[in-house]
Amino acid sequence: MAGSFGRLETREGIIPSDLTDMSVLVLKTMADPMRLQMLWALCREDLSLPELAQQIGVSPTVAGQFLSKLRAANVLQANKSGRRTIYSMHDERTREFVYQTIDFARYRLTVQESVS
Repeated sequence: MAGSFGRLETREGIIPSDLTDMSVLVLKTMADPMRLQMLWALCREDLSLPELAQQIGVSPTVAGQFLSKLRAANVLQANKSGRRTIYSMHDERTREFVYQTIDFARYRLTVQESVS
């Protein structure tokens, strides 16, 4: 397998099913606007549930539901700090994927505007 943006070595041009399954899970995880907002906020800084809820403009209950889906997908990690739980990105590669996703969306909007 090659690095970033390289060619993926496949058998007979078919992506292995475990890789397609994980790809779909990652994309589905990010496919909700609120979850994407949460990921974007957590790319910039580690936050507690109340801080995150306030930053993205939802109730702590709603934010908690979104966080549980992100944690289940192993996108985030949670660390206890006294009585508070602090959420952060799982790793730097995940953070970079969020940045690249937003950057790609910006690129597509630019292309779309130039065609119109």
